[in-house]
Parts: sequence; C-alpha cells; structure tokens
Amino acid sequence: MPRPSLPVELLPLRHVRAVLGTVVTVSLMAGCVFGGRHREAVRPPVLPAGFADSVRTERVDGGALLHTIINLRAPWRAYVVEQDLRCASVRAVKGSPTTVGRTTTSALLAALPDDQRAYAAVNADFFLFTPPGVPTNLHVEHGTLLSGPGPKPVFTFDGRRAFAIDTIVARGALLRGRDTLVALTAWNRPAPRQNGIVDARWGVALDTVVRTRALRLVPAVSGAGLQVHAQSSRGGVGRYVVLAAGPGDLLATGDTLLLHLDARTHRANRVRPGDTVQLSLSLLTARNTSAVVREAVGGRPIVLRDSVITADVDTEGNDGFRNLNPRTAVGVDQAGRRAWYAVIDGRQPGYSMGMTLRQVGELLQALGAAHGLNLDGGGSSALAIRSLANRQVRVVNRPSDKVERPVGNALALLARCERP
Repeated sequence: MPRPSLPVELLPLRHVRAVLGTVVTVSLMAGCVFGGRHREAVRPPVLPAGFADSVRTERVDGGALLHTIINLRAPWRAYVVEQDLRCASVRAVKGSPTTVGRTTTSALLAALPDDQRAYAAVNADFFLFTPPGVPTNLHVEHGTLLSGPGPKPVFTFDGRRAFAIDTIVARGALLRGRDTLVALTAWNRPAPRQNGIVDARWGVALDTVVRTRALRLVPAVSGAGLQVHAQSSRGGVGRYVVLAAGPGDLLATGDTLLLHLDARTHRANRVRPGDTVQLSLSLLTARNTSAVVREAVGGRPIVLRDSVITADVDTEGNDGFRNLNPRTAVGVDQAGRRAWYAVIDGRQPGYSMGMTLRQVGELLQALGAAHGLNLDGGGSSALAIRSLANRQVRVVNRPSDKVERPVGNALALLARCERP
C-alpha cells in the first residue's frame, strides 16, 4: 500500500473511531524512528466519544507527530507533540550561564546547535519576574545544575532511557575528618531556614537575612572546586577552606562557593573561618534513592498518576490558577515508551478559552499517558517547531499575549539517542 501523503487531516471524530476502533487505545510505534528508519504510519490519537470535534495529525521532523485537537463547544485548542521515547532525548534549555534571564521558547530552540537535532520545544517551569527568569524549581541542563530543587515535582531524563515525573531533593554534608559539621538540604535554592550551598551558576545575590549567616568556601587546591553536575547523582566531593564572607560576598564566583546557614546552625558555630572541610552534594528522589539527572525542569502539580487524575488538580493554588487558562503539560505512558507535550491556547473567546487543571489531566489521560505534569501556562504557553533541514522555527499555537512571552526556561525535544 502506498504511503499516505502528509499531513493527514481527520475531521469528524466519529469517522476516526469507526476506522481505528476502541476508545483511549493508543497504538505504539512499530520501531525506533532515529535515523529515519521504521517510520510509523501517521495516525491520529483515538479519543473518547465527544472529547473533541476534530483532529489534525501531521509528521514533523524528528519522526514525531503533531496533533491539533479542537473542541468547538468549550472552546479549546490543543497542540500536542507525540514522541517515541525508545530513541529520543530531551534537553532543558535556559539560554544563559546562570539562572537569571528570560528568552522566548522559539529563540531557545533556534539557538541549539545543529548536532543536537532539536526539532521542537515547549516552555517549561514557572519563573520569577524579580530577579527575572529564575526557575522556581530544579533546572539541570546536560548534566549541569543551575537552579536547585524546590518542594514541587519535576520532569527528568537520565540521559539513557528513563523519563520520570518525581520530586527531587538536595542532600549533602560538610565534614571535618569523620565529623559531620553541617547537614545540607539546599543547593542553589537559598532560604533563611536552610543550610545550603550556592555556586556561581545561581547568579542571584544573597538577600540580607541569608547573607548575615554566610561563609565563603574556597577550593583547598586551585582549580579543584566542586564539579557542579548532577548526571552521576552526586554534585561531587571537594576540599575547601572556610573564610568569613565580606560585605561584597553576595554572589558566588568561579570555584568559590557560599555556605548559608540557618540561625540555629549559625549559633552553634561548628564551622569556623580557617577550617579545611570536605563537601559533598547529591540529588535524591523523595523516596531517598539516588537520582541520576541529565535534564530536568519543574512544574506543578502532577495532574495524572498511574492513569488516575490526582486530587491536586482541585487543591493546587487558587481558583484562578485551577480554572480555565492557557496550559503547557507533559505526559508519559506507563512503559516509558511514549511522551506527549501539550500546549493549550486560552483567554481567547470564541477561539480557545483554555483548560482547567482537571481537564489537562483528562487530555493527557485520553492521549494514553499514565503520568502527567502541568508546566507554566498563561501567556508563557508556547510550542515551537524547527525544521532540521533549513533550521526555520515556527510557533504553532496562538499565545494569549498576542506575542510570544520570554520565559525562564524551555524543554527541547531531540531526534537523537542520547548517551552520557
């Protein structure tokens, strides 16, 4: 049978169901699409009766599928990239060497080098406006940690085959010999009641409260500072000399770290200027197991767990956050073989009003996901597609700000089998 021309548009969903059969069943790809081999047929998702009025499915570079799903009654419009994870990668993209700064999703995608084979990107984590663009949760990019974990969940990739939605924490210790001086619970996420480490990639000046209880850690051997990476589940181990932090020590620079202490630990005075100490840092899952993190971006809340809509969709944030809004979300199936990256337009009467958090979970569930995470939404929601042939980038959705909003970070999809 000849291969159908692309794109394929399937209009009334009753015809889709008549041809493809059972509701909610999503067929898996016939094989890995990397290198252009074993390309699947262009098939629309099989959605529940009445879920939407039309679906348009086309292939994009990288072997992925782009679904445009429209509900005329609500109304809402969703743009979903469906990715085969058996031979694919993702990349967390910040666009700057520190956590500070904002760039549009399309610009972050366009800036990735050709050898990354980045063909699509969605906006990722919520971010601060002051300082601008600082992600509110973990950002690990190609094995390098920029911003540390917060209390909310993250989407992670280990650089091999495992994609996960989980809560990640930082854990470490400052030791003198065998004596633990300070237990550390923060890494590039300073707060007044936490003991933690700030390195140069944080890029944000310590606030007044944290600065009064800070010390400098200078590598005991020049150039032998902490290797700030998360790929091996450990930030690394390094020997440091403790120095008093001066009035100008607001930012960590180079290999020098800043140690910030909560009030009780600071009063205990277990760490003193002149000490030589050993430092270790790790990323762990909430279940206290080592987390091998190659790429990570944050979001909130988890909307789907083990194919069930979570209670968090009705409790996270305020009513305005939970109700109709433009949305961005990511979902993965139970076997870890497929992922869906969805952007839903909103705040546009007569065109698309957006989705509630519960509806986001229902969309991912209908597509075949078992686990789903809501990412930043509102005016930040954007899905960019890039041609691998000519590098042209287009934004396929219609952002609610009328123009694409600069964001704190993005999640890029790569047509390559990543290996550390």
